[in-house]
Amino acid sequence: MEFVIKHVSRRLEAGMPRQVMCEILAVALGQIALTISDIKIGSMVKLTGYLNKKSFASHQLILHVDHIVLI
Repeated sequence: MEFVIKHVSRRLEAGMPRQVMCEILAVALGQIALTISDIKIGSMVKLTGYLNKKSFASHQLILHVDHIVLI
């Protein structure tokens, strides 16, 4: 199952506040995919996994999720 994660946060960079926003393509398989399919869109989650190229010929990164927790 492929899906998109939207991240929004605020950080300090060189002492100045900065808003961070990005969307990350992600993929989950097996039981993790079933768990994610039950989570409502817009829910706050903590994901762990690893980054890899989407395909051999692609330079686009995708997060392979291996753990998820609702927060």
